[in-house]
This record gives sequence, C-alpha cells and structure tokens, in this order.
Amino acid sequence: MKIGSIVPASDASALEALLPRSIWEGMDPIDPTPMKHFIWHEACFATMYRNRKAVLLTTNGGIAAFVRKGALPTLFLAGAEELAEPAEAAYADAEAAERLADAILDHRLPVKLGQPPAGTVFADIFAAKAQRRGLLVTAPTEGSPYIELDESWKDALARFNSRRRADFRRMRRRAEEDGEVAFEFHEPRPDEAEVLLERAIEVEAKSWKSRTRTAIADNKVQLDFFRRYARLAAQEGIFRIAFMKIGPEIAAAQICAECDGSFWLFKIGYDERFARCSPGQLLMLESIQQAAGRGLKRYEFLGKAAGWTAFWASSERPRMKFNYYPWNLLGAAALVKDVAAMGRKKISQFIEGRNKERSQDGNG
Repeated sequence: MKIGSIVPASDASALEALLPRSIWEGMDPIDPTPMKHFIWHEACFATMYRNRKAVLLTTNGGIAAFVRKGALPTLFLAGAEELAEPAEAAYADAEAAERLADAILDHRLPVKLGQPPAGTVFADIFAAKAQRRGLLVTAPTEGSPYIELDESWKDALARFNSRRRADFRRMRRRAEEDGEVAFEFHEPRPDEAEVLLERAIEVEAKSWKSRTRTAIADNKVQLDFFRRYARLAAQEGIFRIAFMKIGPEIAAAQICAECDGSFWLFKIGYDERFARCSPGQLLMLESIQQAAGRGLKRYEFLGKAAGWTAFWASSERPRMKFNYYPWNLLGAAALVKDVAAMGRKKISQFIEGRNKERSQDGNG
C-alpha cells in the first residue's frame, strides 16, 4: 500500500513517484479497459486531486487507486464519480480480487466505488465481504452499451432493415446538399492531440448539451481531465479523434480510444446547424465500420445507456452503485450524512417539479 499527497506537476508524474508505472503495466488484468490503465489514473490525480491524499492499494496481482477525502474520511475510487465511467479495480484473477477487497475493507473507512460494472469477479467478491463487515448499499443503474463486432459490421448499413437503410441514405443526401461530405479518423501524435481535442470539444458545445450544461466545455473537471488524458493517450498511441465534415465545417465529432482489442467512445457531439442530416448518426455508422475493419472485438459506448444508444447496441454491461459503511462510528456518521443528503435532493426535486407544474398551469 502506498499513501501520499498528489502535488501539482506539469511534466513529472506525482502518481508514478508513489507507485512505479512498471507495476501498473506489468499487470495483466481481467477485462482490461482504459479505466484500468496507468495513464487514466495519472490524468485523474493530476487534474482532479491535486494536494489530495492518494491511497494506492497493491496486492499480489491487484491494484486499486483511491483518493481519501471529505470531512468524514472516505475512500473514493479515483475518477469513478467525476467521470461516470464503468471503472473498477484492476486484478489478475479471483484470488487477486479477494486480496484487493480485503485490503480495501481493512481500512475500516467508508468506501464509494461509483457505478462499476455489476456481476464481475471483483464486484461479487467485494459485495460478499463488505456485507459481513458493514453495511453495503447498492442500487442498479443504467448499463453501458456495447456491440460485439464481427465481419458483418464492416458493412454496418447492411445490418439494418430497408426502412433504416433508406433513412441513412436520406441523411447523407441532406448532408451533401450543404456541401461535400468527408469523414476523418485521426490517430494524433502528442503534438496534434490538443488541437484536435479542442476542435471536438467546440463541436460538442454546439449541440443540445450546451443547453443542458452537460458538454465537456461546461465541466471544468472533465475538461482538464481530457486535456491531460489526450496527451498521455496520444503518447501511448491509443488516442483517437473522428470527424464528419460538411464542406469545411465539422458537423460531428467523437473523442475515443483504441486499446485492449476494443474501440472506446468517450464523447460524441454534433453541430446543431446540421441537425437535419443527423451527422452524429452518420459518423457513428462510419466509426463502427472502421472499428470492425480494423479487426477490433467490441465497440464500447461507455457512459450510460440512452435512447440513441439502443438504436445501435442491443447489449449492455450492467452497472451497480456501491457505497460501503463499516460497522464503526465513522461508518455510521457517513451513512447519516448520505441519507440526509439524499433526503435534501428528493425534497429539492419535488419542489422543482411542483414549480414546473404551476408554471405550466399558469399559476406560477
């Protein structure tokens, strides 16, 4: 186990000073994902947790990166809540998962794992052990969609029925009415990554996400993270940016990674000026075909299932919210605090809903 403060650093890796990168990269984890890579955690700690207490738990065949924070000291799985991706600890086998779960619970601190994949080796082992040593609060959440790629996805359009194929052709014709259509798939070098990322962020900010304040540009935590991660991932050769252009304009963009035999879609956005031709859908079609053509096994949508993802993916990785409270005074205090916070949130949502109803009735 390594415990230390993460201090601001421009070039040197404060995380690596606590735990050598060679240990991370020497792991051969079950179900590898970008969220288990060293560079993912490096970007988390460099941008989100400056001057926070890092708790890096290492056992034979396992690594879990936490940050200890809060007035009531709590272990948060690094980046899990801020980035909302299906992250979990890295472990080589069931025995390593057991050792890692014990190492986490031995701290006798409240633990928040975010919304990790449910039903994995680690999730089941941690749940069984946590229930014997404290209170484990779980709740199912939306899953993360994915496509199992095969040869048929090289011509993705052919997988749809005639009506859907006609829809895509109509979208393409509408796009071509506004200018020449082109698709670009970039594997940026480190010196190119920042410029391409900023272009993609600008496109996303021109979509409906700007109104709901869910674009990367509106979230400083995610903005800082992806700027750092883009540079690190480009150095590893796994960072990807995809564009659909109509004439000289970027109509849609994707921020992605290609690693561990899969294509990982972090963010997608489109310019609403081109909404009539559904550029996000057209880019998705080309992107999936590209992934299949490169021989990748899966196309991972990450995040949470939504109406638009159901159009593409019929499979989901179930996810579960995990909060653990040990049987001690600290665990009891943390539980009371979280229950009170949930109560305030529900009351706030109720009041907001009532105000909307009154406004719609003309009484507000």
